[in-house]
Amino acid sequence: MNLLPLLFVGLGVVLLLAAWAVWHQGRRIRECVRDLMALSDEGHPMDWPLQASKVLRRAGIGGMAWQGQWFGDPVQGQWGNPANPDWTGLTLEAGPDCSIELSWAGLARTNEARALALVVVDVFVQSWLSRMRQRTQAVAVALAQRAHVHLYWQHDMRNLAQWVGLMADEFGSASPQQLPRLAQRLQQQAPLVLARAQKLLAATEASAPAAAPTPLQPARPVLDVVAEVARLAGLPLVCEPSAEAEVLLIGQPHARALERTLDNIFSNIARDGTARVQGRGLQLTWTVHGDQFRARLLTPHLSAPWPQRPFEPMQTAGGSGLGLYQARLSLRDVGGELSAEATPEGIAFAWHVTLLAQRQFF
Repeated sequence: MNLLPLLFVGLGVVLLLAAWAVWHQGRRIRECVRDLMALSDEGHPMDWPLQASKVLRRAGIGGMAWQGQWFGDPVQGQWGNPANPDWTGLTLEAGPDCSIELSWAGLARTNEARALALVVVDVFVQSWLSRMRQRTQAVAVALAQRAHVHLYWQHDMRNLAQWVGLMADEFGSASPQQLPRLAQRLQQQAPLVLARAQKLLAATEASAPAAAPTPLQPARPVLDVVAEVARLAGLPLVCEPSAEAEVLLIGQPHARALERTLDNIFSNIARDGTARVQGRGLQLTWTVHGDQFRARLLTPHLSAPWPQRPFEPMQTAGGSGLGLYQARLSLRDVGGELSAEATPEGIAFAWHVTLLAQRQFF
């Protein structure tokens, strides 16, 4: 009977020691999680397992191995104990090009210690996935931006090629009496074509160094931009009201976007036989609302039926299928908009673009 109190005391001491051991392990695991989260997120994602190895060892992980694919390249590594087929493992996916098989072994002897060590492993895995996804998302964004730019380059080159084709057709079918008139028109268009070609070559120069900061380029009269694109396409332009008393200015990015938009519209009109036969030019009417230049452009009738959804990409049988989609996208990128509808008089395009300076009087 005298041993019973001692038994209870001994049991209490054992429970106290067990509780202290769990508390101590929990405190160590909490410190490991804190240290893991404090590690720098700089460097390549594939360096993360080695970077976190010291913290994982303190948490009770005896070894870790990984292998897989990183954007098509095989990657693998290991630290600690040699890899064993019985190790716990999982697969980390960070997009279609990045997949890692991860496995690890623990040194903890008790279930409680192993459970606590897995908390640190889970934080490690989530941190690694976050780093991999940040890198893959950054790559995806960069590729999307590059594809966006290439879409512009593609249409700039296509518009220049269409101009060359149009001029070749006109010269090829011209009579000797018509050649002087075409030569005079070509002489007028040459500076515009040369400027477009130089811009395109500069933009697509793969080996060009990063562009140094350049002084702000001067603003351009918005109606001059419209007139230049029409002249390049060989289309007469009638503008109402007249802009002789004032100049409506837009910045260079807006002017370039407007050029791309009108290039896609005007080049299709210039190559359309029905529109050329009509002999009616482009009719432009415009107003200013605040800092917005709002225009309505009425074109001649075209030979092809006007589509039900004209701005949906990949809908036309000929060309790239991106002409009007690209035209609208160009203006939207600078805060503008483009719409169109078929009318009894022809196709009416409505668009607006932001003015750099609302009105400047001579």
